[in-house]
Amino acid sequence: MRFVSASDYEQMSRKAAGVLAAQLLLKPDSVLGLATGSTPLGIYQNLIAWNREGMIDFSRAKSVNLDEYCGLSPEHDQSYAYYMRENLFSRVNIDPANTHIPNGLAEDAQAEGAAYDALIRSLGGADVQLLGIGHTGHIGFNEPAGEFIGPTHRVELNPKTIEANSRFFASMDDVPRYAVTMGVGSIMYAKKILLAASGADKADILYRSFFGPITPQVPASVLQLHRDVTVIADEAALSVIREKAPEALA
Repeated sequence: MRFVSASDYEQMSRKAAGVLAAQLLLKPDSVLGLATGSTPLGIYQNLIAWNREGMIDFSRAKSVNLDEYCGLSPEHDQSYAYYMRENLFSRVNIDPANTHIPNGLAEDAQAEGAAYDALIRSLGGADVQLLGIGHTGHIGFNEPAGEFIGPTHRVELNPKTIEANSRFFASMDDVPRYAVTMGVGSIMYAKKILLAASGADKADILYRSFFGPITPQVPASVLQLHRDVTVIADEAALSVIREKAPEALA
């Protein structure tokens, strides 16, 4: 477990993007596990700029995304397929055939999950899996629950998650109530984990995830069991860790 401090969101984004860029430089045919939401936007902007400058090349890379809303087509402007096209895929030289996102329109969610996990394993797993962290401690859309769910699956979204995501929709009523998400087993299958966090509102859950008990009530706490985790966060997000576990940031 390694914690990397950044002064603000912009520096956090550059440092996290640097980890992904280094992965591509070391292994041009890397499998990148990608995330959506507001946190990765700055990361992707840096990667786009470096690709345009010829510093990194996506032509041999493959990607697997964490999740997708149920009921939204890939053309819907709030689907994660649309998000990825607009914020990364259409702006770098990655082959669209090498990008993979769960199918939120699948009639059989269990079959879709099994097929997606088989795909991930056929690729050898993600070389680096990028994660954000939700206010409930969710990673992907793995919400607080009575047990950790390993495979990719359909999940009912927590009201706090719906509320947090409502800013992207016309109203809270428009936010999908279900999503297809990699399970914790699928996430943990990645060779490396890169978790990015920003803002004081993430400080408490970041501390609970990495210094509290491992429990499905805080899904991100399972990352304590992974062999290679890097957390890059700004000072606001690290404030509780700095107060209660300063040795981790030494």
